Amino acid sequence: MAARIREGGSGGPSWSGSNGILAVLGQGVSTSNAIVPYQGPQGRNYGGNGESLNDGGSFNNGGGYNRGSYNNNGQRYSRPWTGGNKDWDREYDRDEREQRTRENAKLLVLEEEKKKLQAEEEKRVQATKDREQQEARLGRIVRTSVKAVCESALGRKVDIPEDDDNEVAKLRKELEELRAKSQDNSSESHLEALRKEKDALLKRNQESDEERLRKEIAELKSRKEQDKPACEGKDVIMVLQLQIKELGVFRSALKEKNAEVSALKSENKHLRKDVSELREEFVNIKGKWAVEEVTGNSPLEEPARGKQRADPSPTAMYTPKDLEALQKAYKAALQSKEMALKEAKMLKERMTRMGASRIRISTHRTTARKTMPRNLRTSFQAVDVGSDDDRGDKGGDNRKARTSVDVAHNLKVAKMAGFCETRLKEIRQAKKADMETACVDEGITYIKLDQAKADVAEIRASCDYADSIWLKEREKGQDDDQDQHYATSTEEVGEE
Repeated sequence: MAARIREGGSGGPSWSGSNGILAVLGQGVSTSNAIVPYQGPQGRNYGGNGESLNDGGSFNNGGGYNRGSYNNNGQRYSRPWTGGNKDWDREYDRDEREQRTRENAKLLVLEEEKKKLQAEEEKRVQATKDREQQEARLGRIVRTSVKAVCESALGRKVDIPEDDDNEVAKLRKELEELRAKSQDNSSESHLEALRKEKDALLKRNQESDEERLRKEIAELKSRKEQDKPACEGKDVIMVLQLQIKELGVFRSALKEKNAEVSALKSENKHLRKDVSELREEFVNIKGKWAVEEVTGNSPLEEPARGKQRADPSPTAMYTPKDLEALQKAYKAALQSKEMALKEAKMLKERMTRMGASRIRISTHRTTARKTMPRNLRTSFQAVDVGSDDDRGDKGGDNRKARTSVDVAHNLKVAKMAGFCETRLKEIRQAKKADMETACVDEGITYIKLDQAKADVAEIRASCDYADSIWLKEREKGQDDDQDQHYATSTEEVGEE
């Protein structure tokens, strides 16, 4: 068993340093039972061109597997300005997010693999330690048992040779060299693999970014090229649509005008026919004599036997044309009557306004007449020279007439004053704009506010005076007096 232990234990398992921890033991290589101190897995740091590769998982030039990786000094590729294309920015951000998620997933997978490798390495180291300790313990037990057997068989003490220190030192050195070589080879291979992965990832990212940018540029160019004819076609279509709409409007207007022209032409034809018929009727009526003239000029004799005299019957038959002519004449008479009534109304209003203006002018000029000088020649010529009796009779009549006229004038002035006061109360709170409109309605010019109020009040008071019941009663009384006077005059004429 000692030989087996020295030879490396052919019955025991052999480990291959796949991860750079233990080297493969060849045939004929003896192992010692010496206990090797345990060295835990340390963070490996391989620097090359400013690159760091350690158990922390950083693998960049100033950054990790994150948004600022795979470029120089941790800078990202600059985004090309596309004039604020939000859709493109959204797609770019989405691609970046997906890329970051993929990178984070890769990092997590690598970290998990590293953790697994570290755990396996620790387990293997612990297993090797346990095996070495077990082998050493078994070696001591075997050595003591062999020594006891030999002493009992030989009857003397036996010294079993142990492993030489030189062999142990050589084995330890070889083991350390092999471990160092395996570690160097594994680290170099792992570093090369990581470098290759890094280069591949950088190339992929660069190619993907370049391809994406090229595709986006090509898409933008194609969109621009497609949008140009589309925009031009849209503009042409819009112009044509506007022209079609304008032509449709003109067409509808022309149709309406043509319809109006045709209607006017038909009406003109009917009017011409009616005028020609009326002319013919007028000529026929003008050529005929009236019944009175015929009876007055012709003798009352019996007509000839062969001729029949047409007796005018009250129930005469009229043709449709005659009825249409009568209806038109009736409509024309109604229209003329309405026009005459409107003219009479307008004339009445005008007369009332003129009367009001005359009253106002007379009230303003009363003081002026007193101071103005008279022409004596005209006044003497106007005086009639008569007898004293006639003068006395005329004087009494004039006095009576003057008294009645003065009373009527005073009543009129009092009534006008009352109407003026009421109108002034209504217009007292009116402003300039209201008075300007009132002056325009009454047909006078606006000079001042107070003067305009007074003028408008006088005009409206005169209208009220003309429309008052008192004036109507007075006119009725005057009409009755005139009727009585006419009756007396006719009676006097009959008596004469």
